[in-house]
Amino acid sequence: MLDSPASPFDAPALLHLLREHFDLADFRDGQRTAIEHVLAGRNTLVVMPTGSGKSLIYQFCAMALPGTALVISPLIALMKDQVDRLRTIGIPATFINSSLSAQEQQRRIEGLERGEWRLVYIAPERLRSAAFVNALQRVRVSLLAVDEAHCISQWGHDFRPDYLRIGAMRRALHDPVTVALTATATPEVQDDIVGQLGLPSVERVITGFARPNLVFHVRFTPDLQSKYRAIRKVLSAVRGAGIIYVGTRREAEELAATLEAEHSLPICVYHGGMERSQRTLAQDAFIAQEDAIMIATNAFGMGVDRPDVRFVVHYNVPGTLEAYYQEAGRAGRDGKPAQCVLLYAPQDRNLQEWFIENDAPSRNELMRLHEAIASRAKDGLARLSFDDLYRATRLFEVKLRVGLSHLERVCALETSREDAQIMHFAVGELTDEALRRIEADIHRWRAHKRAQLDKMIAYAETTTRCRQQMLIEHFGDTSEVRAWPCCDFHVREARGEPHPQFKTYSAPRLQPEAQSEKQNSVDVTAQLFDAGMSVREVAAQRGLSLSTVYMHAAQLIASGRLELGRVVSESAEAEIRRAIAQIGSTERLAPIKALLPDTIDYGEIRCVVAQAARAGSGNVSGAHAG
Repeated sequence: MLDSPASPFDAPALLHLLREHFDLADFRDGQRTAIEHVLAGRNTLVVMPTGSGKSLIYQFCAMALPGTALVISPLIALMKDQVDRLRTIGIPATFINSSLSAQEQQRRIEGLERGEWRLVYIAPERLRSAAFVNALQRVRVSLLAVDEAHCISQWGHDFRPDYLRIGAMRRALHDPVTVALTATATPEVQDDIVGQLGLPSVERVITGFARPNLVFHVRFTPDLQSKYRAIRKVLSAVRGAGIIYVGTRREAEELAATLEAEHSLPICVYHGGMERSQRTLAQDAFIAQEDAIMIATNAFGMGVDRPDVRFVVHYNVPGTLEAYYQEAGRAGRDGKPAQCVLLYAPQDRNLQEWFIENDAPSRNELMRLHEAIASRAKDGLARLSFDDLYRATRLFEVKLRVGLSHLERVCALETSREDAQIMHFAVGELTDEALRRIEADIHRWRAHKRAQLDKMIAYAETTTRCRQQMLIEHFGDTSEVRAWPCCDFHVREARGEPHPQFKTYSAPRLQPEAQSEKQNSVDVTAQLFDAGMSVREVAAQRGLSLSTVYMHAAQLIASGRLELGRVVSESAEAEIRRAIAQIGSTERLAPIKALLPDTIDYGEIRCVVAQAARAGSGNVSGAHAG
């Protein structure tokens, strides 16, 4: 241990500690500067690219400082990996999160109070527990490290309301030295991080965002066939491991099935609809196999330790440049050449715009949520789970989380967490003034998200600028990209090729054919089904009737885009098929319905008929309820 965090640290002392504990020969760019600030007792904001070694900063400082370093991270699945790695090099570390039993969590908290650990990783959700925060006040916390710090900013691409509790917790711990770390923060988000954490003064270590070994491409892919052709081209041109990011679970599974049939490469799939054990196996397989291809939603990637990823393909346009650059930046972390390819269809923005409009609750939904909690409170206190709230409000989890966060910010609620499922609510008054404040906040948030989406689309459509220069300037980096070719713009210039003119057109002219509102609405429903929602959840999220959602589902089943089992149970399907066989026709639905129990409605019948027609065992062209 170094003598004192206030004493000067010369280069030999720092290098000795680095080699002794971490078996590394030297620091990477920015690491030494950040470490020196922290060891001198100065709060520090670190903005460094993905793969540049941010975690070493707080791990190193934890060994140099007395007491315990508390690391707040949203990456529950990766905490164990980091802790195991630290233990192998002799650094006492542990984690406390919802993956542990209540008894094991309590055992580790007691060890924390006894000072057994130099580093303790916790998920931000732990800060909902008043008992846990009280226990922390009995610990000598010498360093507070906030990983993925952009999650504290509502202007960031991955805002998590529980991060807003860190500032109050920091004050309760008497303002320990704090280091906040992120790979993706614009100047606006950086300022918000500092303000939300309550840091009176802060040193900023920003190493630059340019990735000279990466080459960025955009491919215009207006339909499924062109997307698949572009992916095949990447696979034939680039050897080595790769990641293909898709927008939905269905896209992940369909693309994986196609590539498995065409290639001998190991194909892995990862999305939020898989069991945790399945996701772990997929991640381990991707890391272990030399030329593995991971097809995943954005649930995959944060903290994945594979430096030799040779390409990252985005099947759809993300909502922000921050999200895109973070995910694309998982390529080439070993410093060797790698490709980053965005497949662009102008209609991709339709779903992003729909989510901007619908992820936040309306005024009536906020009132309904507050009333659902208040009506179940005794003496101003309520004890509920997310399932309870869903049943009471029919609001999907995204809206519930955003709504609870806003209600807390106007003091209409105060929440704490009993365990992974149950929350405690202290209920305050929800006034008209509070609702107006929330509506104003949501309006500003939507305007900000639209501006972010516009920048993402501008990046995809540009034909006149260096793409990597656009990316680093977005993060406030004014340095000039000096590695060529760094993007398709410079590749075409070097070859003397003309720039494609279609990217200068407006988005509507780029679309191969106009789509009706009804078709777009069905597409949005399809995306929500792919995200794992039930019929009732889709109806609640979109404000549609169940019959409308079932009609969408029937269209999707008929076109092969949705499995019948996602919307109709096996027992209901069997009863409906027996009724169809008895009637001998699917021309009219009413006679079929007359043979079925009241628990089966027309929507389910319509879906089974659609499946039968697709299989060639029925005719639904004229099926109607009358």
